[in-house]
Amino acid sequence: MMKWIANISRVLVGSLFIVSGLIKANDPLGFSYKLEEYFENGALAYRVRNLLGWDSFTLEFLAEYALTFAVVLCALEIILGFTVLFATRIKITVYSLLGLTVIFFFLTLHTATCESSATYNQLTEVVKDSPEHKSMLEKMESNPQLSIAEENGNEVVFNEKLPVQCVTDCGCFGDAMKGSLGRSLTPWESFFKDLILMVLILPVFFQRHKIKINTLRDDAFILIPAFVMVGFYSWVFSWYFPLIFTAIGFVGYLLSKYFIKSVASQFIPITYIALISTFFIYYTIAHLPIKDYRPYAIGKNILEQMTLPPGAQPDVFENIFYYKNKTTGVVEEFTEKNYPWDNPNYEFADRTTKLIKAGDHPAITDFTIIADDGNDYAQDYLNEEGYLFMLVAYDINKTKLSTYKKINTFVDQSNLEGHYFIGLTASLYDDVEKFRHENQTMFDFFSCDAITLKTIVRANPGIVLLKKGTVIAKWNANDLPDYKEVKEKYLK
Repeated sequence: MMKWIANISRVLVGSLFIVSGLIKANDPLGFSYKLEEYFENGALAYRVRNLLGWDSFTLEFLAEYALTFAVVLCALEIILGFTVLFATRIKITVYSLLGLTVIFFFLTLHTATCESSATYNQLTEVVKDSPEHKSMLEKMESNPQLSIAEENGNEVVFNEKLPVQCVTDCGCFGDAMKGSLGRSLTPWESFFKDLILMVLILPVFFQRHKIKINTLRDDAFILIPAFVMVGFYSWVFSWYFPLIFTAIGFVGYLLSKYFIKSVASQFIPITYIALISTFFIYYTIAHLPIKDYRPYAIGKNILEQMTLPPGAQPDVFENIFYYKNKTTGVVEEFTEKNYPWDNPNYEFADRTTKLIKAGDHPAITDFTIIADDGNDYAQDYLNEEGYLFMLVAYDINKTKLSTYKKINTFVDQSNLEGHYFIGLTASLYDDVEKFRHENQTMFDFFSCDAITLKTIVRANPGIVLLKKGTVIAKWNANDLPDYKEVKEKYLK
């Protein structure tokens, strides 16, 4: 009985890990951006500092290696998904699965339990040189989040709630779920997904000493249902490449297993899966994701996604009032229905607005084309009747310089035929001017938010072709065709 439960768990866990890993591997840059958010000083590190009292703890130094972590985690998910199905090196596989799931478990737990910056200031008046004042100063030395301001000769201590920097989306399925189902998993849904995953791994863990590499019968009972599950997930995400990748993985495993009879036969499938996974990840980094779920995908109209359709529901907010109880000195929370506006024992402290129910929002809210004069020309360019080429380089100091010689030639040719070519970046004006001078770029740069630019195209630089706000084509600068080829294919 336990063996059957373990086998069912292997099918469910293996197929999910394969698809989840491939979705991340399809967009490793996007996954690395998400990891950078976790590594920022106000995110995970802040929680650790406050929980454990490690005042100097930081993870910011890991941001430089975010892409490396993303590549390793993507490949590891795919490899473990296959090896738990093949039952190759099952003990190492199970421990690795548990370790990886625990990592994701704590990431999603942080995301689900995170509170954003202080919703109110808890005010406490303390007379200078009093015992309370001395005690508060001691607390401030151990907690840099406390601050003091002077008011009417007294010091007012602002004891803010922990300003944790929240990661609103754990990135478990990248943009795939949002692009295919209309929304991504909520933080708590992601947390419970990982919790269920840990429970599913446990039967395999307890049976690890009894599970041997698959026999032919095991392959039939494990691989076929797993392939069906991968097909189901592919249907959910409207992307059938995972089925093709899984078939290639299964074929390589079966060929190596039944034609190579040696002790090393268990390592060959692992090596094979690792190679094809690494090749896929390298391809998507060097070029672009083969499936684009973002609102700037080819065929989508930016203008349409910047506006809400008729009947859209707005956000619902509620005012929250904070009053200090003069008797106890405690700041209490009230709503508009019960706040003590006429009670002399209460003194107003603060007021905030709380989101009660999220409404509908445009898919695109932060696309701008801001010129040096401070004006936003997004509507002008997006409504342009002609073709518009946009070079997107979120950080001009990190952009790939070797591509600009070809880009400059492309710009000259497109300008001769009257097409617009502009640059979008989040870099500072002085850095942009220095870059333009050193690389002889003969087109204007405009400003846009870095996160938006990273969303538009997973390249630095990338080129996007638009007409009246609709994305016609997009390229990693590594793949930018000659202007003649682009003209024949797109400029009609």
